Amino acid sequence: MSKATAEYLTARAIDLKAKSTAAFSIAISKNPDKVRSMLNLWFVPKFKPTFYDEKARYSSVSATASGLDDIVLLDSTYSSAVTEPGGQETRHPVRMIDVDTKNLVEYPTIGPRSQYCILSHSWKGREVNYKYIDDAKFKAFNQALAAAEANNSSLRTTTASTAKLNDIDTIKNQCQQDIDDQVARIKALADKSNALSELGLGDAGDIVEQLLSLRVDTKILERGDDGEGGYQKAKDKLVTSLAARDYGKMEDEVFDQFLKDTGLEDDKIQAIHGATDDVTEQLSLDVTKAEEALKEEKRKQSEGVDKVRFFERHSHIRDAIDELIGRLERKKSITKVEQSIERCREIFDSYPFSMTEKRYLWIDSCCINKADDGEYVKSISAMGEWYKNAEFCLIHLDTKRNIPKDPLLDWQVMKSTIDPPGPNIAQFKDIFSYQPEWSTRAWTLQELVMSKTTFYVNSDWELLPRPVDAVGPWYHLSPFVHLYTSLDTSNPYSSVLSDKDHVALLAGIIDKNGIEYRLKELPSEEESIVMAQKLIAMLEILDFRLPRDIEMETARSQITQAVYIAVSGLTALSGEPANDGRQLLDGILEVLRPYVTSSKEYTVAEQARYAINILLRSLVDLLEVPILSDRSYVASFGKVQNLELWRKGLVRSRFSTHNAMSLLSERNATVMTDFAYCLMGMLGVRFPVFPAEGLTKALSRLLDEVVISSNDVSVFNWTGKQYGSHIRGRSLYPSLPEAYNISRDQARKKKREEKLTELVQLERYEKMADFLAISGMLLSAIKFVKDRQKKNIPLRWVVEILRVIKRAEFEQLRPHITNIGKILKYIETAFDSKVDATPQATESPSTSSPGTPTIGEHRTISPSPLSSISSQIKTPSLPTEMPSFKAPKFGRKKTELEAPPKASSSRGIGGFKAPSLKSLGRKDSENSQASVTPTDTGTPTNDSIVTGLSPPTTPSLLVSDAQSHPLDEEVFSYIKRIEGIETVEGEDKEGSMPVSGTPELSGELGKVLAEIPDRKFSKPHMKSEDYDTIISPNPIIVKNSGIEGLFDIQRVVVSMAQPEKLRRQVKNAVSPHQKIAGWCVISTGFATVMVSFSCPMSILSKELDIVQAVEDKVLKGKSQETANGQGDSDGNETSEINKETAWQRTLKDRLKIPKSGKDDKDATGTGESVFNEFREEGARVSRMVKFVQESSLTEVAGEWVLARFSGVPGAKWFLCYLELGGSGRDFYGQRIPTDEIDFHNASPERGLLKYWEYYMMEKKYRLCSILQKLMDSKDWGNLKIEMGQNLAKRITKEIYGDGEGEEKGGDSEHESGDDGAESSLLRELGGMALSMAGAGLVQQFYEWRAEHLQKSLSADVLKKFPAHIQTAMEALDDNKDLLPSMFHSAKTVHMF
Repeated sequence: MSKATAEYLTARAIDLKAKSTAAFSIAISKNPDKVRSMLNLWFVPKFKPTFYDEKARYSSVSATASGLDDIVLLDSTYSSAVTEPGGQETRHPVRMIDVDTKNLVEYPTIGPRSQYCILSHSWKGREVNYKYIDDAKFKAFNQALAAAEANNSSLRTTTASTAKLNDIDTIKNQCQQDIDDQVARIKALADKSNALSELGLGDAGDIVEQLLSLRVDTKILERGDDGEGGYQKAKDKLVTSLAARDYGKMEDEVFDQFLKDTGLEDDKIQAIHGATDDVTEQLSLDVTKAEEALKEEKRKQSEGVDKVRFFERHSHIRDAIDELIGRLERKKSITKVEQSIERCREIFDSYPFSMTEKRYLWIDSCCINKADDGEYVKSISAMGEWYKNAEFCLIHLDTKRNIPKDPLLDWQVMKSTIDPPGPNIAQFKDIFSYQPEWSTRAWTLQELVMSKTTFYVNSDWELLPRPVDAVGPWYHLSPFVHLYTSLDTSNPYSSVLSDKDHVALLAGIIDKNGIEYRLKELPSEEESIVMAQKLIAMLEILDFRLPRDIEMETARSQITQAVYIAVSGLTALSGEPANDGRQLLDGILEVLRPYVTSSKEYTVAEQARYAINILLRSLVDLLEVPILSDRSYVASFGKVQNLELWRKGLVRSRFSTHNAMSLLSERNATVMTDFAYCLMGMLGVRFPVFPAEGLTKALSRLLDEVVISSNDVSVFNWTGKQYGSHIRGRSLYPSLPEAYNISRDQARKKKREEKLTELVQLERYEKMADFLAISGMLLSAIKFVKDRQKKNIPLRWVVEILRVIKRAEFEQLRPHITNIGKILKYIETAFDSKVDATPQATESPSTSSPGTPTIGEHRTISPSPLSSISSQIKTPSLPTEMPSFKAPKFGRKKTELEAPPKASSSRGIGGFKAPSLKSLGRKDSENSQASVTPTDTGTPTNDSIVTGLSPPTTPSLLVSDAQSHPLDEEVFSYIKRIEGIETVEGEDKEGSMPVSGTPELSGELGKVLAEIPDRKFSKPHMKSEDYDTIISPNPIIVKNSGIEGLFDIQRVVVSMAQPEKLRRQVKNAVSPHQKIAGWCVISTGFATVMVSFSCPMSILSKELDIVQAVEDKVLKGKSQETANGQGDSDGNETSEINKETAWQRTLKDRLKIPKSGKDDKDATGTGESVFNEFREEGARVSRMVKFVQESSLTEVAGEWVLARFSGVPGAKWFLCYLELGGSGRDFYGQRIPTDEIDFHNASPERGLLKYWEYYMMEKKYRLCSILQKLMDSKDWGNLKIEMGQNLAKRITKEIYGDGEGEEKGGDSEHESGDDGAESSLLRELGGMALSMAGAGLVQQFYEWRAEHLQKSLSADVLKKFPAHIQTAMEALDDNKDLLPSMFHSAKTVHMF
């Protein structure tokens, strides 16, 4: 195709399109109905889809079928092991103690015929371990063999006699023998030395106890009475407290400078520091206490120096005593093992656990062979799953460990010289107040959370019973059964559950049939638990057995399958004699039959299924409240309150990393790497352990596994400049679990930031509250004026109030808002009577009290005769926005009833002169300086009544009305009080509400307004959102060199605190990798936060140069062109300040600044200074916003930025050093450890607040204008009505004369022959009609204008501001947080 042809076809296409468009437009204008029909034929499809109501659809289905019918049964070989990190292997311990035989069993088989439990305890010194058990068994065998040889017995007899002792008894004997051997050794050592003479003892009878007591005293000197003190710890505590106090002082200095830079007054700065005075005082008090504690330890050391020197001289005796202490601890350990076996057997026998052949107990101290590295690694990795699969966990709440006096007490109890101490906890409800040490251990967190159910014993191994213990495994199963029964919506026996007595009747069937079952005796108030035990026994008899490894995701399928199996067993052998289960089922059905709600015939299998479901639903209803209450209490003393799903009993693993770590950070561990290893089960991961790697490396490997397996982004929500990881490629990870909790220093800083935010935003919140109150009043008044046709409302009051509100500042109006609101509310309520269009009985005005409008009554009076239009009506002022137009002019001839018109400067209606009017309208509210004074216009006289046009007798308070309101003087006086106030008295320095409060009103006005209720307005409230799970939908790639993912990158303006000090530290650094700590201020252009940071010297040195350049160009507005006097060509710097925008011009008008030019150096005064402040701060914010809005991320490389994982609600922002990658297209990053960056408590930029302040004033001004337009509309509407009344009266007068009625009027037409008078009359009447029509047009214009202003109020005001800050203005206006919003989304960054 040639070029000419193409051009021709293009031209033809354009011409055809134009002609088609024109033809279509003509068709639409001429016959729109035809065009509409044509479009419907073209575009409306013949087929119309049918839409279903989902709720009705599912409700109809559920009415005919149960939700249980839709559950798919699992495969018979299904096991929850497929979802566990270890799979089928190592699901159970490799070594356990048989509860019945008390023997240690290697590789026990756990299945349907066996079960096991676990002991949770705190290690106290030297515990009985696997090696000791093995050695003790070997020694016992050798001793028995030696004894047999000595007695010439056969080997077979020896082996038989040895086998009579179980392992626990064997170990007990060995422990006692070890103690006896050590006592003999100590006595021998004492005899050989001069220890007896030094101690002043004559013989060695009680030498062991004396030496043990002496050794305990020296240990108290080393560790304190509670095992957590001592001289060295006192020194360490003093050093720590001194460092914390000095750091606090440094931070105070930096923060003080930051506050001064923000422009805060000194009193507000003192208030901010005062918010943390208690913390500062506590820091100083900690130092004082540490110094006193150190002095006390020094005193104790000096007093006990002789005891210490004794053991220094006799080190062999010291070592022997220490060994005796260890053997005493081991004997106590085997007592623990023996008692735990007894308690576990008691629990298995007393509570409704399955009756199995084998029952085992696993204890970590003696069931792991730590000499075997492979077994040790597997055991630590799989320990979480072992707890998860155990039937229950027995928790020993022992006394505190590492108490130096314990060995001496154990010795004295063993020798029966003192009675054993009493139990530490008497009842289960006392656990919380006791605060056991068990709740502070790292491993016990996993033991509590992952166990199915728990039982508790005190220090004397007494069970601490609670009612829910009686339900045994159903404590764990009940929440899952509730998931299943919630779908049983069509059970025909459901009505039996409506009454608890019916449930009791159902539970009593087992007693009626005489079937034996296990029942735990409980107090009478625990009736629901007693009934639950009976229902559990009934389910066991019906052979209903739930799987042990039930989980939330598969609970419904597994329980459905268990019900199916039980029903099959009950109905399979129909011809066989009925067993207990079948007899019980028949009894249950007999009780349930009266409650059948369906006439449908059910099979035996269906009846059995519904009966079992009823038992399950009854059981769940009985147990739900007790179990939830118990789990909440356990969570409180176990310190796991933030695990919501665990408290509901639905989840025991795969928790949010942040939640798990925050719980762990408050616990203790003997081995530091245990902080990482003990969470493998809770987080659902496994990896080989290596205790020598250190905590930071172990934590890094744990977090690697979590990110790989779950994409859990909460891993990265940590804070603390001191917690940055030193491992290369893992800067996103912390070095310690404490990073997931707020430290005391961070809490102090956060408290101060909250106070700063409160003070900085207090004025904004007050102005927002003031604006909400004022706007609420104005909007209510607008609706009142707009929706009601009133002629008797006191518009003069509204006019004066509008004038004051329009011009006054928020601070000036704040004390009077309540009273102004009451006045407007009084107008709305007291004058809320509509003009009745039907004739009413005439009543004298004197019957109603003046100033008290009659509500709900409509009265009419005779209108006064109008000799002329100008003598009665005040015409409102015409709108200046209304365009002029020409209309025909009609001549008028004065009649004798008219007065000569006075000259008027008011504009005519629609461009022509209206009849001469007196006191034209009210002045514009902007220019009006005084209230309008009502003027008398005449006295009412009798005249003909025009039906339907008579006004009510309530005193009319329009500007045009002649009568005044009795409250006028008081209202206008109060309004003048508002207008005359320059500053609000009683206002405190922080800008809070005046102390004097709302001024009291006296006189009649105060009495009238006393009954008017105050208007209620909501206060601003901001709250950050919390998320339970934070899983990234995007891939996160974990490599040896770093972590790669999709990040949101927010450019920020960073300012350094004490930059010169940081430069000196950079200069004096010994290597590029040296960490340097400091403080910086981060601004997004809209909000600022101050944080402390720590980063390598190489990164900090680059950022310091960038900070200096940004400060000069962005914050101060300097540039090379400006320095050379050339101006700024791109308009980003000086030109933006000098260029006067629309909002600046409007602001000048509002501030009444003379237009003397922008360069007038002599312009002074408050208005000019306020305008300059607005302009400078606004230009600064504009530069900052444009800086952070850089569209090219390449240009941002090399700076500190904010980053977070993209597309993840709840992912937190962190500070990051961003740089270009090797290819120039990818990006590298390194996280900079900082305090928490919380924009929910951020302070808005000062310039943005200035913008917002003007924004609020302009909105207030616009609302007043809207109400003004509506009132103008009402005035013109009233003018139109009164003109219509006058026109009708005039016509009536001309026809009927001066009141002679129809007869005189009938003759007047024939008697009048004056054509000139008739023509003059017609011209006058025509002019009156046109004037009335013009008034109607102006009324419509004002109504349209007010409606337009109201619809586009916020949008019109926002247009006055730069586009790049309008979003922030709306956020401030809606009381939203100024979160980072101008970021580069989903950018691939490799984080080192």
